[in-house]
Amino acid sequence: MSKKFFSLIFIVTAMYLISLISGTQDIYPLEDKKKAGGKPEERIIIAHTEIFGKLERPQVVFDHGKHSDALKKEGCETCHPANKEEGLIFEYPFKQVMKDKESMMNLYHEKCIDCHKKRIKEKKKAGPLTCGECHRKELESIKIKYPIFEFDFYYHRKHVKKLKNDCILCHHIYDEDDEELVYEEGTEQSCYYCHETRKKKGPLLEVEARVIDKKGLTIKKVSHLRCLNCHIDRNKRGLKAGPLVCSKCHTGKYKTVAELAKITRPDREQPEKTLINIEDARMKRVLFDHKSHEKKTKTCRGCHHETLNACKKCHGLSGSPDGKWVNLSSAYHDALSEKSCTGCHGIKKSEKGCTGCHHHLQEIDYQAIGEKKAICSLCHRGKKEALVGSPSISVYEIYTQKIHKKIKIKTLEREYEPAIFPHLKVIKKLVQISNGSKMATYFHRNLQTICEGCHHNRHLEAEAKKNTPPSCRNCHPISFDPQNINKPRLLAAYHRRCIGCHEKMELKPMECKDCHKEKAVRTAKGG
Repeated sequence: MSKKFFSLIFIVTAMYLISLISGTQDIYPLEDKKKAGGKPEERIIIAHTEIFGKLERPQVVFDHGKHSDALKKEGCETCHPANKEEGLIFEYPFKQVMKDKESMMNLYHEKCIDCHKKRIKEKKKAGPLTCGECHRKELESIKIKYPIFEFDFYYHRKHVKKLKNDCILCHHIYDEDDEELVYEEGTEQSCYYCHETRKKKGPLLEVEARVIDKKGLTIKKVSHLRCLNCHIDRNKRGLKAGPLVCSKCHTGKYKTVAELAKITRPDREQPEKTLINIEDARMKRVLFDHKSHEKKTKTCRGCHHETLNACKKCHGLSGSPDGKWVNLSSAYHDALSEKSCTGCHGIKKSEKGCTGCHHHLQEIDYQAIGEKKAICSLCHRGKKEALVGSPSISVYEIYTQKIHKKIKIKTLEREYEPAIFPHLKVIKKLVQISNGSKMATYFHRNLQTICEGCHHNRHLEAEAKKNTPPSCRNCHPISFDPQNINKPRLLAAYHRRCIGCHEKMELKPMECKDCHKEKAVRTAKGG
């Protein structure tokens, strides 16, 4: 039994390693340049599994770069069909055929092999003529995937300057009555809203989505139709043009939010600041700094996820079909949605400098199965002027109060010496981090807010003496209370706060001895 068992383990392990190696070939195929031939960023897989299903012969790795160089004089029209309205269509086949197995196979063989034969007769360098030279067994598991290209605000600004604000070259809307594309000033928005076909569209784009799905106008297809044709046309006319080679656009390199913050956003007459005013709403209006938020995201779709309309256009007080019945309260306050104000702020709270405190301040009250209520009046002020507090919290306030510089924690005093907590040092560090963030200074109105990072259930108005919050042991019992599973015992509360803060803020690792010096003689239980 023992030998059989170990033999089985060996076989399973060997099979796993083989599959792992095979998987690595799929994941990192571009590393094997000698095997596939040519530059990896200029190759395309020809398989059409949507038509052929399981392939009888291995897929073909097509060297697009080599062919485009060889046919430079003939031009892209040699393989790509031309459309009078849109220019070249960058997909195969080069002529219309029935998309069945036999038609597609014959079309490739007709175009490729006939071209190779012709070039041989002309005594030019040509490609293979036999099946095995194209359908190579060693290439059947290789996968090539180009990184997406981000047409960010930097590229948009370059195009606006180069094309002299001629927005009609790129932007259009669909006229359902005339069944044609038209340009209407003031309606410019991202191509993704209509052409991201895998995304379910709301009622506002129902017509566009239906037409686009029927014609197969994916974001990939229309990007090449518009962009690449424009580049080719400008290049033919001797004008400065964008890239004509795949690898020049699909680099896999992307600008950060910080880099794009310096770029002026497109002008759609959006206000710098606006009062969010909802008819029949019972909460006061909210002043929203639109210009400031523009600099915090790489794309407008971060908030305007369906169209560039205001939130209230789709999301009513009680919801509507246009907004998928998500009402305005959820649209603005859903803590679990990255599209909402509360949800986006929650993501910011998970960043290195903030998460030390916020990781244990839950956004959801799981006992009530609802959101914890923030201080609504911070945003719902109903005034045109912004709530501008102190640009920084003054540490001077600390010295005028009875705040301990260090605190002795004696929870484990039978086994260890008291842990010395550098109370004042921690406060100063948290104040420094808060003062360095515009968002933090808006919500951290005073020193008390910083203190609530640890003293999370304090209420200043209920304290007998100002700035004397209850100690941890006043709320957290020594032993665990099974009737209150949401409240950890005292030892767990200390460790969750302290160790959790160090881990989340990526401070130095903490070991027991860093806080607790072991006693030479331990105190007996009950002593």
